[in-house]
Amino acid sequence: MKNSSQLAESKLIIMYMLYKVNLPMSLSYIQEFALASEYMDYFSLSNYLSELAESEYIIKNIEHNKTTYTISKKGYKTLHLFENLIPSTTKEKINKYVAINKNQIKKDLDIVANFTENNNEYTVKCAVYENKTPLMELSLKVASKKYANTICDNWKKDASKYYLSFIKSLLTNEEK
Repeated sequence: MKNSSQLAESKLIIMYMLYKVNLPMSLSYIQEFALASEYMDYFSLSNYLSELAESEYIIKNIEHNKTTYTISKKGYKTLHLFENLIPSTTKEKINKYVAINKNQIKKDLDIVANFTENNNEYTVKCAVYENKTPLMELSLKVASKKYANTICDNWKKDASKYYLSFIKSLLTNEEK
C-alpha cells in the first residue's frame, strides 16, 4: 500500500502529464504511459483519475462516446505549488512521452468513429474535426456489428483519405 506522499506523487504525475500535453487526453494514452512506466497499476490509476475529477483538479469530458481528461485551473495551480515533488527523471519521461505522442493524441481527437446498436440495427457515426469544428460528419446504417466495427476501424486509420475522396467526388463536374 502506498503512503500519502506516494499517493500525492502519483496524482501529481497525472496532472503534470495533462498539463504538458495541453490537449484533452484519452484514458488509453494515460494508461499507456502510467502502466508501461510502472508508476501505478490499472486500479490505482482509475481511482486517482476519479478522485482528481471529483475534487476538480482535472476535468473529465465525455463527447462522441469518448472520455478525455484535461487539467483544470485548480489542478494547474496545485501542480505548480507541488511540482517539485515529482522526480526530475519522471518529468523527463513524461516530457519525452508527450513529445513522441502529442501529434497522435491530437489526431485521435480530430477523428471520431463509433457506433450504436438499436434492435439489431447499427448506426455508425464518423467525423473529422479541426479545432473542435466539424469538417465532416457522416452517419450510416449497417446490417451487422462486424460491418460497424470495420467501418470504424477503417475510418480511424485513414479518415483524411476518405474525407478528401468524398470532397473531390462532390466537387467533380462530370458531363454526360
